[in-house]
Amino acid sequence: QSPHLNMTQEVLGNHVDQKGSIVLPEKLRYDFSHGKPVQPEELRRIEDIVNYQIKAELAVFAQEVSLAEAKRIKGLRAVFGEVYPDPVRVVAIGKKVEDLLQEPDNEEWLSYSAELCGGTHISNTKEAKAFALISEEAIAKGIRRMTAVTADGALEAIKLARSLKQEVIDASKLDATELEKKVASLRSRVDAAPIPTVMKNDIRQMISPLQEEVRKAQKKVAEQNIQKAIKATIENAEAAVSDGKSFCISLVDVGPDAAAVREAAVKVIQQKGISVMVFSVDKTANKAFVYAGVPDKEGLWKGLEVVEWLKVALGPLQGKCGKGKAGLAQGQGIDASKLEEAIDLANSFASLKLSGR
Repeated sequence: QSPHLNMTQEVLGNHVDQKGSIVLPEKLRYDFSHGKPVQPEELRRIEDIVNYQIKAELAVFAQEVSLAEAKRIKGLRAVFGEVYPDPVRVVAIGKKVEDLLQEPDNEEWLSYSAELCGGTHISNTKEAKAFALISEEAIAKGIRRMTAVTADGALEAIKLARSLKQEVIDASKLDATELEKKVASLRSRVDAAPIPTVMKNDIRQMISPLQEEVRKAQKKVAEQNIQKAIKATIENAEAAVSDGKSFCISLVDVGPDAAAVREAAVKVIQQKGISVMVFSVDKTANKAFVYAGVPDKEGLWKGLEVVEWLKVALGPLQGKCGKGKAGLAQGQGIDASKLEEAIDLANSFASLKLSGR
């Protein structure tokens, strides 16, 4: 417990006081007073200090002394409010207890870990092998909790973090399509991984620019889809008008991008003043995305009611649609293999409703 208090005081300040702890063979939990979250760089320093002490292979000493003698040792750690026996067991790291007792007022002892503790301890810091802070959180007002692992648990956590870091490095070399899938998977795996908090924060920072890259790529594709859908549908509308028709049906290649399908329908109504139905297919999911629109905001134009028209088209696709708004209605079908039948039905229905009008 004392090393935890020492390192947190060294990094966060002397206001830090121990509020409880649990120490298991390869895991420990330490509660302490601190009014705000411990910052990543502070966590890094704490972790570095402990690992430095482990690598320094410091001997751990324990000795029973009178409570009065023990309390005279400069920098001795004890839990506030705890009732200790007399005599009491003093545990010190890197310095013999008898040396502390010979010069109890020596300021040098402030830099050593010395505590009152009846629990078991390792005989040398090297036995801990490694130390990794897994989490840091608030458990009450002004009280924080650190959870850490040591020994093989710490080594495994570090190994996993390095593996995830390498995955992020490899992901940065992928093209936009593969990167999108990889980044989403990586972020959720990193968030859930039992890895050192400091390394987790570093990996998240590495993922952030990749997420931004994905967002930019998605925005570019969305813009391209809109332009592609509008161009194809306007061309169909112009051909329909030249043939004397008052509606057009268009199949555009924008996958599940419903926004692009909608934009194409809106542009035809605005620019050509005719009714329109636009289809797009997500081949992977075998789904069809459909938008229908008529020039009248009430949804009924020259006998063609937009929702009724859309429902007819969605029949073969096993689809559903909304109520429609401002002359527009959208729907989805779960069986895109019947697309040709759906387009034929939409064509026939509109021709029937608009014939002679």
